[in-house]
Amino acid sequence: MNDRKYDLIRPNKYGRCLTKRFKQYEYTKSLGNTNWKIKKNGCAPTSLATVLASLGYDADPISISKKMLFNEHGFLSEGYFEGINGVSIIYCLNKLIEEKLDIEYKIIKINYNHPEFMKQTVINMIKDGYMAIIAVGPHRNIFAQEGHYIVITSLNNDNNEFYVSNSWYDGDTQIDATFSYEQIVKDMYRDNFDFLMIRKKFNSCR
Repeated sequence: MNDRKYDLIRPNKYGRCLTKRFKQYEYTKSLGNTNWKIKKNGCAPTSLATVLASLGYDADPISISKKMLFNEHGFLSEGYFEGINGVSIIYCLNKLIEEKLDIEYKIIKINYNHPEFMKQTVINMIKDGYMAIIAVGPHRNIFAQEGHYIVITSLNNDNNEFYVSNSWYDGDTQIDATFSYEQIVKDMYRDNFDFLMIRKKFNSCR
């Protein structure tokens, strides 16, 4: 079943796992009493919501955006634009873990002169049930026109390439596509974590 604001992507025989892909571009309303919109700036919370919902948790881009960006009084924090960078994704994950969400995460950094050194590690972790949030851009790339967060959801066992959940319009045609490690690294935004790996602590394939 699909909804206007998400696709429910079914597992397939090649190893793709169940994925709830939220569509960032469908969230056009301002958040709370602010002028901040998920469609414009919310690829990070949308990507995190995709990971959590795909792992079976009750999460959506609005709830994750509020947790990531709002202070204890319900107002956007003074540095709310930092809410769309890697630091605030980690902050949000730690907050969720403190609230007893049974997840764990690891950051896998790569050497961009020799990214091949970490290729098998990344592949093995995705095989082991991790999903990865990565940043691409800031230039035009195969996933968006500019800087953007996407999710690596699972691995195609036939070609060792990744299935990706891309919340932007381009993602509508990328549901059945796979992308190699080399393609991912080529478009990766380098001033960030590289692969932010997230899974349930006691994981099985979604």
